Amino acid sequence: MSSLPIIVSLLLSNPWADTVVSFDEGIGGTPGYNIADTAIGEPSRFTGGDIWPGVVSPFNAPWLADEIVSIGAGGSLVVAFNSPVTDDPMNPWGIDLLVFGNSGLLDNSWPAGIVGGVFSDDGGQIEVSADGKIWVAITTNEADGLWPTRGFIDSQPYDAVEGSQPSDFTMPVDPRLTLNDVMGLTNDELIAYYRTSGGGTPIDLAGTGLDEISYVRISVDASSKLSPEIDGFSDVQEQFVGDVNMNGVVDVTDLLILVGSFGPAEIGGPLADFNGDLIIDVIDLLALIGNWSS
Repeated sequence: MSSLPIIVSLLLSNPWADTVVSFDEGIGGTPGYNIADTAIGEPSRFTGGDIWPGVVSPFNAPWLADEIVSIGAGGSLVVAFNSPVTDDPMNPWGIDLLVFGNSGLLDNSWPAGIVGGVFSDDGGQIEVSADGKIWVAITTNEADGLWPTRGFIDSQPYDAVEGSQPSDFTMPVDPRLTLNDVMGLTNDELIAYYRTSGGGTPIDLAGTGLDEISYVRISVDASSKLSPEIDGFSDVQEQFVGDVNMNGVVDVTDLLILVGSFGPAEIGGPLADFNGDLIIDVIDLLALIGNWSS
C-alpha cells in the first residue's frame, strides 16, 4: 500500500494556519515586517538569529522580520486552515483557536524574570469565517495580547540555546487568568500557570454561532496608532476525557489528582473539569472512570 495518502493526510491535518489568503499591510506598520507568510505554519520557538539569539519566552518575544508580520492602520491579514477549526467543548476550557503575536511581559528584575506588566500588546480585531465571505467578530480578545509565546518547557527566560522540551502550541493558558493574577510572579511561578502551553490569545468559537471556521482575519482600524504583529495561528486539540495530566492514558494518577481537586476548578489547578461547569465533582469522576485505560 502506498504511503502517499497518509503523507497527504498529515499535511492537511496539521494544527497551523496553512495559507495566506490576502494581506494589506496598511499604514504605519513596522518597516520591513511585511512578509505575510511568516503567519502560517508553527509559531516561533527561537528568535534573534546570530544577532541576539534567545528562546522565545513570555519575557523574550519573537522579533525578527522573518518571524512576525506587522499590520498597520487600515490593514488586514487573512489566513486559511486546510482542516477546519471546530467549536469543541471538549477542548481545554472550551478554547478552539489560538492567535500568536509578539507581546511580552516586562521584567521587573532583569534577567531574573519578575512579571512587571506587558509590552507590545498592540491589539488587532479578530474575525472568523467558515467560508471567507461571512465574518463574525471576536469581541472577547484582541489578536496581539495575552498570553505571550513560550517556546520550550525547560528553558529560562533568556536562554541562548534551544530547550529540549518544546511547549504545546495547541494547548491554551487558562482563559480565566488575568495580568493582575501574575503581576510580581517569578518566571517559575508564571510558568506553573502555563503548564505545557506555548501561550497564545485564546478564542472560544462557542459565541460565534459557527460550528467550525476555516478563515481568520486580523484587521486594524484606520485610526489606530498601534500595529499588531502576528506570528501564527493554531487549532486547539481536544483533551481526552479523564486524562488529567494529559499523558495519553487515564489511570490511577489521574484519579488521585481529580479526587484531590474536588470543588471549584481553580485557576492553575488540574484539568479535571470535563463538562466545563468549572466544578470538579462526581460527574467528572464518572467520566474519568468511563474512559479508564485498559
